[in-house]
Amino acid sequence: MKRIGILSDTHGYLEDIDLVLEATADQDIDMWLHAGDLGDDARYMQEHTNVPVYAVRGNNDRVQPLEPREQLIPLEDTYIYMCHGDKVSYYNRIQELTHLGTSMGARLIVAGHSHHHGEVRSGDAVFVNPGSISLPRDRSGGTFAIVTYDNGQFDVEFVYKQDLV
Repeated sequence: MKRIGILSDTHGYLEDIDLVLEATADQDIDMWLHAGDLGDDARYMQEHTNVPVYAVRGNNDRVQPLEPREQLIPLEDTYIYMCHGDKVSYYNRIQELTHLGTSMGARLIVAGHSHHHGEVRSGDAVFVNPGSISLPRDRSGGTFAIVTYDNGQFDVEFVYKQDLV
């Protein structure tokens, strides 16, 4: 079983990173993913946790060195495809990113950009947008995601900022 913490669009609000890391400290997270618009947040996370942190560059990221635009990350018998999501059409973004990720063998597709949390399943693939813990646009109050991968199955849980304070 693997537990994956997923953030996006934190835009340099390090107090929110601290809040998330503190709230999940006892949850055996195996890796953190940051889907962009992070400033230097992913490097900050790596300094404050003992698990790998993978990140991609968002449309507002300019901090050197720049993160890659996309990543394909091994996960047991499959892959995670992650990008920010700003380089594809708004109207069919989830379908296009899911197709792109699955064409590379990924079953978990992660993107941010919209600041709206959500999960969409397509066949045996799962698209996850964790929303934004710092600047939500979906009236959620702020969210991030924890994905559990066990016996080939994904379980997605959204964690709400108001539940952490």
